[in-house]
Amino acid sequence: VSRRIHCVMHSLSTLLLAAVPRTKEIAPGVHMPTMSLGTCCGSDPSVGVAPWLASGGVGIDTANDYHDQPAIATALKATGAARDKIFLTTKVPAGVAALHGPGKLDCSLDPQRAVDVLKENLAQLRMTHVDLVLLHGPCELQGTAAAVDPAKANAAQWQGMQMALSSGLTRAIGVSNYNVTHLEALLAAPTTRVKPAVNQCQMSINGSAFCSPETGVCLHGPGHDDATIAFCRTHNITYEAYDVMSGCPFHDARLGAIARAHGMSAAQVCFRWTLQRGAILATGTGHNATKAALHSKDDLGTYDPNFELTGEEMAYLDGIRPQREGVRT
Repeated sequence: VSRRIHCVMHSLSTLLLAAVPRTKEIAPGVHMPTMSLGTCCGSDPSVGVAPWLASGGVGIDTANDYHDQPAIATALKATGAARDKIFLTTKVPAGVAALHGPGKLDCSLDPQRAVDVLKENLAQLRMTHVDLVLLHGPCELQGTAAAVDPAKANAAQWQGMQMALSSGLTRAIGVSNYNVTHLEALLAAPTTRVKPAVNQCQMSINGSAFCSPETGVCLHGPGHDDATIAFCRTHNITYEAYDVMSGCPFHDARLGAIARAHGMSAAQVCFRWTLQRGAILATGTGHNATKAALHSKDDLGTYDPNFELTGEEMAYLDGIRPQREGVRT
């Protein structure tokens, strides 16, 4: 009997490992890759897009304020990839514009502002539509510089996102860098008809707090915002992580031991921790062409069906004290 139970448990474990999802349905009929290529902050799409697609990647994440959408369009054309084989995410600045310095506010009470910026994105990408567009940040990031009520501006910009969805400019809409307070207010707004499909936020084992250097406004503390992760899970909003590598504790001895025990890299352990927390993620592959190819293969290797962190390993990684260590090169 005990042997039979052991065999059954082994079979269930094998099935579980084989079911590592490469996509998640974020809205009716919209299946998003659980790993996307991030193109922000030193990740150059001109060297990253081709090896990402060649390694089996599908998702590409960009934004109006990354200023790299024309380069993505050029890189995609060079690969010859069919449009329906790519999942493209872009963003409308909204509150995140405040991170780019004084006078860079982009929070408007006019919903058309979000539509206009998305159309600008589409022109730069040479696309007729994207798969997902996000409000890049809540207008609370403006701090005391706010010219309008942040909650009203968030609601107005979300109206614009709903307009974009209705007109076919995007297949799904979401937000980024929203915490529980911002999400509650947005969901309660009388003009909100469609809830966000995705909330893309900073999330890592060992990362720093998310604060605006310009306004001093902080959205959450260091590491991972468990309250917002839980809220999104309860409200069926897909939580997407970024900055996973920036807060991956590469020099932690036990993380290294965990990686060796599974025959994986430290980066793959950090990615797998993110996925097992129920999040999806976007990650960059740097600006060096040779390393970008290696990182693409390594990152997507996280889907290895024989790789799963144990409950004990997850608990240890959850408990690492946040203290930013640096970015994988």
